[in-house]
Amino acid sequence: MTAPSDTPIRVTIAGAGAIGCTLAACLKRRGTQVNLLARGNTLVHIREHGVRLTDLEGTHVARVNVSDRADFGPQDVIFLCAKAQDLIGLITPLLPLIDAKTTIVPVVNGIPWWYFDNHEGRHNGRTVSAVDPDGHLKALIPGARIVGTVAYITAEKLATGVVRTTNPLRMIIGELNNSITPRVERIQAMLEQSGIATQISERIRDALWTKVIANLTSNPLSVVSGGTLNDIYGDPELMKVTRQMLDEVLLTAASFGARIDLDPTSFMAMGAGMGEVRTSMLQDYDNGLPLELTSIGDAVVELASLHDLSLPATTTILTLARFRSALSRKKLSQQKEKA
Repeated sequence: MTAPSDTPIRVTIAGAGAIGCTLAACLKRRGTQVNLLARGNTLVHIREHGVRLTDLEGTHVARVNVSDRADFGPQDVIFLCAKAQDLIGLITPLLPLIDAKTTIVPVVNGIPWWYFDNHEGRHNGRTVSAVDPDGHLKALIPGARIVGTVAYITAEKLATGVVRTTNPLRMIIGELNNSITPRVERIQAMLEQSGIATQISERIRDALWTKVIANLTSNPLSVVSGGTLNDIYGDPELMKVTRQMLDEVLLTAASFGARIDLDPTSFMAMGAGMGEVRTSMLQDYDNGLPLELTSIGDAVVELASLHDLSLPATTTILTLARFRSALSRKKLSQQKEKA
């Protein structure tokens, strides 16, 4: 992104779920011209009613330019707001929006396809097969276009185009080669202006591992157990499993040189203190939706194997979560056929 700092940034948000709508509303209400890519009923609703966000400051309605076609012209910044398994289907229609100046900001959970791009070490340039098995993502969106992102945005979709968040919004962004560049500084300024506390990291993968640890130790186990964060991190029996998974992923992160300021005991206590919160993956399970197991879990197992590390507790929980999800979705399908 090389647009002069005094010209408006052309921004598109691809994905009109909870995170995409939250970003769209925050950016629009603070003056950024936002294009939102949406489909079907979501497109119709947002075109007629806008995006409604309830946050710590109240309720806001943002009227954004919304379309189901990538007809906005070349963009300076494109935020990808989707689950890892949906990225290929999301990125391909976006290609008309991308020119030599476009920066891609993937707001996704887990280990991303770009992890080994501009990576220091012997695995530089490697493909993460769990999330990009055919290398299509790497081919379509090379690392030079990407600004890495870790988002701490807990948003709940209440209805089509209607979202709520009850916590402060925070993002960490950084270049994949750990440099500080004008484009990343301009993106930070735009996000800060929109009310999202945004930090530039010179080691974006450290921040990434910190969130991966939180996601991996909570989400799959919530599907297996049905437990809330208070259960997962505070129940005497579940804590044993959680701590095993925590130790396994910490070792994996360390094997890739990640510097993580995390005390396991304090981390567990903080998680338990979140209370009766149902994880996003448990909500997806309840709604019969696909689970983000590939990026949050399988990719971590894949990276661990590169250093000959085994993750027995993590692998077991991932297997059980995948089985429960498949079984539940099969039952839901059978019920719909009978209805």
